[in-house]
Amino acid sequence: MKPKAYVWPAIAFLLALFPLLQLEGYYYRVLSMIFLWVGLASAWNLTSGFTGYIDFGAVGYFGIGNYATALLMARGGVDFFPAVFTGGILSGAIALFIGRYTMKLRGAYFGIATLAFAEAAKQIVLESDRTFKMTLFEGSHGITLPIAHGEPFFYYTFLATAFLIVLTVYIINGHKFGYALKAIKEAEDSAELAGIDTQRCKVLVYALTSAMIGVLGGINAYWLTYISPNDVFSVIHTIQMIVMALLGGTGTVFGPVLGATMLSIANEVIGARFLYTYLLILGFIILFIVIFLPRGITGLISLKRVRK
Repeated sequence: MKPKAYVWPAIAFLLALFPLLQLEGYYYRVLSMIFLWVGLASAWNLTSGFTGYIDFGAVGYFGIGNYATALLMARGGVDFFPAVFTGGILSGAIALFIGRYTMKLRGAYFGIATLAFAEAAKQIVLESDRTFKMTLFEGSHGITLPIAHGEPFFYYTFLATAFLIVLTVYIINGHKFGYALKAIKEAEDSAELAGIDTQRCKVLVYALTSAMIGVLGGINAYWLTYISPNDVFSVIHTIQMIVMALLGGTGTVFGPVLGATMLSIANEVIGARFLYTYLLILGFIILFIVIFLPRGITGLISLKRVRK
């Protein structure tokens, strides 16, 4: 699926005009949530969709971005944008270190290692105050941020961030760096024999992905004005990123955009009506995608085009 290059900037421009319609607060929140998930799914896809290394610990960097921004704003009095960028840089720097070791693993070992990292990050935030007799993360009580701006501010912030992330994926997709990532996914040993520094490529894309997820985490913290470890480090966030990317089509630019939009709307409808069975329904959606749509919606569309 290769839509013309001007279509998506045009859609982003039209979305930027939406607030002129003077929408109710509910619609701002729903659209902001969709942009958040579009950004998260697209960022996750950059590492896992392009290289084939399935990252189950992406929520760790989301949580780090949340807490870095919250601590800088609530404790340090830092303004929002510097705090968010610092959270993104911190997430990327940690990923650069973690990736040096985890990216040497393959398959399930890599997935387990990243999942363990995310859980470890959560436990550090939960237990550090009690262990070291200090008051920083506030444990399970969480942190309250300063009063936020209005909904239009977050609408535009999420929209601009999601647009930049998708644009980054689009540029990488057509760059030799993107071809190297896809070569790693298809046949890593052959790619290495062809002269590609596979380890360097994997670590770089992992750090870039984590930095983008950290930035989104920082915006999320200010948007919600209250965060706790059990919320921002919840593994369900990673599962949603994976399902959204799979639904739309991994390894593509616009598949995760499509999947995140569709599933966010479904979450809003299904989650509100089936609060206690929502996870069960999500499990069936995953099974359906794996069995009937292994290449996602974009893969299905591409297949139909080829058959014509």
